[in-house]
Amino acid sequence: MFKKLESLGTALVERLVPRIEASACGWNCWNDCWQCAHSACKVNTCNGQLVCLSGRC
Repeated sequence: MFKKLESLGTALVERLVPRIEASACGWNCWNDCWQCAHSACKVNTCNGQLVCLSGRC
């Protein structure tokens, strides 16, 4: 029953919300990252990979 409701909800959302394709992937860089103890970090915009840096961006 839950699977049926889930597929119905998915179909409804697909009708109301346009699909967006993320074709431009890259890296965002911040000099003050809370996840890296306030040192610099960069994040991959495609997969969310976080890399802490020893210096500044």
